[in-house]
Amino acid sequence: MSFDPYDWDSFYYPGIDRDEAHRLLLSHPSSIGSFLLRDSSTQGGYSLSVREGMNKIRHYLIERAEMEDGKTYIKIADQQFVDIPTLLNHYKMRILDSASLTRPVMKKPLEKVVGLFKFEGERISDLPFERGEVLEIIAKPEPDWWKARNALNCTGLIPVNYVEPHDEKDQDGNARIHGSCSTSSMSSDKRFSSISGTSDVSENGMMSPTNPFGNIRVPALVRVILDRQPSAYDNEALRLTQTAKT
Repeated sequence: MSFDPYDWDSFYYPGIDRDEAHRLLLSHPSSIGSFLLRDSSTQGGYSLSVREGMNKIRHYLIERAEMEDGKTYIKIADQQFVDIPTLLNHYKMRILDSASLTRPVMKKPLEKVVGLFKFEGERISDLPFERGEVLEIIAKPEPDWWKARNALNCTGLIPVNYVEPHDEKDQDGNARIHGSCSTSSMSSDKRFSSISGTSDVSENGMMSPTNPFGNIRVPALVRVILDRQPSAYDNEALRLTQTAKT
């Protein structure tokens, strides 16, 4: 199974020791080549813990070093790399001692959510999803944007106001299990455009095409006749839900 080396924080366990790494790797459904990252328990840096046999776990020290020009790099044994993703990608295709990296032991999600609206994404860091799609939340770096993982193991940021907690007991069978790993090529002005108008009122004070409210004074109570999905990138947008006539 392929994995994304740039998503290494999804299988980085900063607070575990060697014994806990053993337990996690031996309990993982996959066997040879499964791995995780953790902090080194003996000195600064990281440790790459890899399952290289049915009951064989090896731990490789990853150290930080500095070049003569002042730039930093990381090394494992006598191999040097510019960063963690480059190291992981290297050993996806090459053997460490007796195995290459095949599948990370992913951290358990913080919670599961389900999409309220379709989100196509705009930035390369976004994770697009469909309405009804179930996602796993793996980090909450910002109040309004969480890091999520879909069924394809793709990760990215999602807007919190586009999802709600997923209740597996209340599953209606319509939740999607497939996802996408890329944002839409559609431009943001097309995806998030809406009908707008001016506040002009016709000379007789009646409603005009650009101002459907006529000369109503505000503030005033109004009834929502159409649902409105807010833009994920507009913190001031309101979500509106159609109300029944009274």
